[in-house]
Amino acid sequence: MLAVSSWLASQRTTTRLSRAGLLTVLACCSSQFTQAEDPASLQSRLEQIESQNEQLRQELSELRERDELLATQISSSRVVAEEKPAAGGDDPKAFSAKWNNGFEASTKDKRFKYHVGGRVQFDTVFLAGDSQAFNGTGPFTDQDSVGFRRARLRADGTMYETIDWCAEFDFVNSVNDNLPSPPSETTVIGVPAPTDLWVTFREVPVVGNLRIGDVKEPIGFEHLTSSRYLDFMERSYNQDIFYGAYNNGFTPGVVVYDTWADELGTWSTGFFKNNTNVFGFGIGDGEYAWTSRVTGLLWYEDEGRYLTHVGVSGSLRDPNNGQTQYRARGSLRNGLGGMNPTFATTGQFLANDIQYGGLEFVHQMDSLLFQAEYTGAWNHNAVGNGTTAPAAAELGTVYFYGWYAEALYFLTGEHREYEKKQGVFGRVSPAENFGENGGMGGFQLGARYNQLCLVDSGLNGGRLQDITLGLNWFLNPNMKIQTNYTHTLRDSIATPEGSSYDGVGMRLAWDF
Repeated sequence: MLAVSSWLASQRTTTRLSRAGLLTVLACCSSQFTQAEDPASLQSRLEQIESQNEQLRQELSELRERDELLATQISSSRVVAEEKPAAGGDDPKAFSAKWNNGFEASTKDKRFKYHVGGRVQFDTVFLAGDSQAFNGTGPFTDQDSVGFRRARLRADGTMYETIDWCAEFDFVNSVNDNLPSPPSETTVIGVPAPTDLWVTFREVPVVGNLRIGDVKEPIGFEHLTSSRYLDFMERSYNQDIFYGAYNNGFTPGVVVYDTWADELGTWSTGFFKNNTNVFGFGIGDGEYAWTSRVTGLLWYEDEGRYLTHVGVSGSLRDPNNGQTQYRARGSLRNGLGGMNPTFATTGQFLANDIQYGGLEFVHQMDSLLFQAEYTGAWNHNAVGNGTTAPAAAELGTVYFYGWYAEALYFLTGEHREYEKKQGVFGRVSPAENFGENGGMGGFQLGARYNQLCLVDSGLNGGRLQDITLGLNWFLNPNMKIQTNYTHTLRDSIATPEGSSYDGVGMRLAWDF
């Protein structure tokens, strides 16, 4: 850059010297013209001077053009010098950090982003029931508990503008370290396991987005809604029975997805390895699942403050080793996964293939929300297992189902934020944060009815009905306190006359 500036300066100096020389020639010519000479000689000299003047005018014109060109070059060189970052100055790949409901860093052009954070949910649960309520549910029955429901660390981001990635691990998964003995506080140990662990390619021709890794299968509104944003401490029975049985709700596979109708709807479909563990792998011939979901917004106003969402989903599944099992834990969990009472279960039974079908309905009117889902499962060519059905009995197609309906209302005027690209609810941001300028945060009341039926075609896995009442206190966008009361009716082989139990739970949850 210094060499260019020196050359441009020398050119400007040459131009000034050329002008001085021309002026000297003109002065000399003028001096000669004033001397006395004969007319013929004067005429000849006059013509010579005019010729020289014409030549000088042309040279002056060329010099002006050259000077203008030099000025333009000098101006351009200054612009380039200003645009080029100085040593140690701004780098287009340098990261700048900010708080965006968590630590987030990105480059100026947003081609690279990075977020590191996690979530923690700390629960206290009290259960109590009649004499039969906990028959056959496991060793821990109605005992009180204090512990972590979830404790996850997460890193996610974007690289090269169109590739998203996520790596999240939960540290509150558990295994019984003393099988086949029943679980106990000394034999159930916590183990880290992956949850979201994937890479997404965006702007893929035809399909839009392609995600590969350990992911949620596209089925169920509350299943696809993050556990950070749940209305109650636990999802409905559908989660435990259909969407997240034994694998924490995450399955290894590949899924393509996108929006339609100007983001008034979503579609997604994927191919997965049907697994029964929390570690993101499956081994066996076949044993695959094909799962799809389509959603649409029938009504959408004021950026989602008013909306009606509908959705339909389905799954075709090849069960592991030709066997399947359905089981449900309670709407409050009093311990690690392997320690929770199991209130309904079919036990392992044979089935050739399985089909799921689900319906979703969500209606939001400002602070008032109604939400409902129904999911059913067809188990074809089922065979009795000798416990919940006669041994080796050919049961044909066995149908199980679960559904829930809930209503919630914000006392402080907020509403649920709807994420149009995923067709689910997102984060709640209270109108005022607790502790800031005397703010009290946001308050929400909720009620849910929840039902499950695992009884059909001679197989009796039990029936459950549940009523949950809840109060959510949102201290700020990253922290909330939840309080739930549940009343559950249980009808199973272990409780031939029916039974019931009650529970109270509290949760302090924060994410970042």
